[in-house]
Amino acid sequence: MDNLTTHIATRKQFVPGLRFNEFDGKWFRIRLLDEVKISNGQIDPKLKEFSSLPLIAPNHIESGTGRIIAVETAVEQAAISGKFLFEPGIVVYSKIRPYLKKAFITTFRGLCSADMYPLVPKDTITSNFLIHVILGDRFTKFANSVSARTGMPKINREELGEYFTHFPTLPEQQKIAAFLSAVDEKIQQLTKKKELQELYKKGVMQQLFSGKLRFKDENGNPYPDWEEKRLGNTIQEVVDKTTRSNQYPILSSTKNNVYLQSEYFTRDIASTDNTGYKILRMNQLVFSPQNLWLGNININIKFEVGIVSPSYKIFDFKNEVASVLFFKDFLQTNRMMYEYAQASEQGASVVRRNLDMPSFKAIKIKIPSLKEQQKIANFLSAMDAKIEGVSRQIEKTQIFKKGLLQQMFV
Repeated sequence: MDNLTTHIATRKQFVPGLRFNEFDGKWFRIRLLDEVKISNGQIDPKLKEFSSLPLIAPNHIESGTGRIIAVETAVEQAAISGKFLFEPGIVVYSKIRPYLKKAFITTFRGLCSADMYPLVPKDTITSNFLIHVILGDRFTKFANSVSARTGMPKINREELGEYFTHFPTLPEQQKIAAFLSAVDEKIQQLTKKKELQELYKKGVMQQLFSGKLRFKDENGNPYPDWEEKRLGNTIQEVVDKTTRSNQYPILSSTKNNVYLQSEYFTRDIASTDNTGYKILRMNQLVFSPQNLWLGNININIKFEVGIVSPSYKIFDFKNEVASVLFFKDFLQTNRMMYEYAQASEQGASVVRRNLDMPSFKAIKIKIPSLKEQQKIANFLSAMDAKIEGVSRQIEKTQIFKKGLLQQMFV
């Protein structure tokens, strides 16, 4: 009987629903603290021997993927308070906001903030297997349930150590981890592909909307020169309000797009009675006057009809001069973001600015003829379709992985 089997022979045993053929032994229920050391004892990041080490905080980690998205040294971050030291090959887990699922496997020696726990596996469990446990829905549900005590949810050391989970022998752990890592690699490749496509589109947009890259008509002739107009001459405000509560689905306009509020937020943020909310229809422009300078401006091309907060502004486009799909991208350009900021004044808080509507409508824009707008829009829409296709691949692979986790873990 090997050391692992001796160590866990007396514990309750379980079997997962999906398994590799070469394994048939049972899994074992364990307490996390018995198999993992939760590092304690902070060091001073100002000391010379530590100040040049990478310092990782929760905001440096991508949610749910185990991927580090930024690395800075302790001195670059001007760190002064105590930090945890970690070595390569362990799992570092963020104890705050467990629902964000922030953890990673270390590949270097470094420091992590006091908001994180270095988890050092003992001989019975591998880091590659442990991280899938930590990022799994079952653990996250547990962490959420014990951390919901204050406005800043966090799981403490004792609670983390008392988590019970299940694990197989080391060879099976390694096989599972390798397989799931291959799935993660596929997701990362698709994500990178999407990022490159979005970057390429951004570059093309800069060329198109500056007029440096021009299309020709069906006869090969140049389109007319672009005309300067006031933004207000291309749009017309619409104020159409509901007459009863929940007349249409509640929508939220964000920096990225228009969403169903029920899908975007974990809880309803609209008032109980939403009578008098503004009605947003297909192909209408919508934005938040307070957050426009941050990029909260969209054209609704997803929903036939919905309702938004009365604080939003809604506009129709004047069809004789404006193509909706052209303006969808045009209004998101860096140059337009600059104009929105110039038309907004500092409000009661740092993140809110009050939009001056006359200044907004007076923004000068240069736009092509309607036919050239449509040609540009069709070109960019084709690029959007490719990006959306990759997004669907990512979503399908993520769903596939989630199904695997549910079946391969006890």
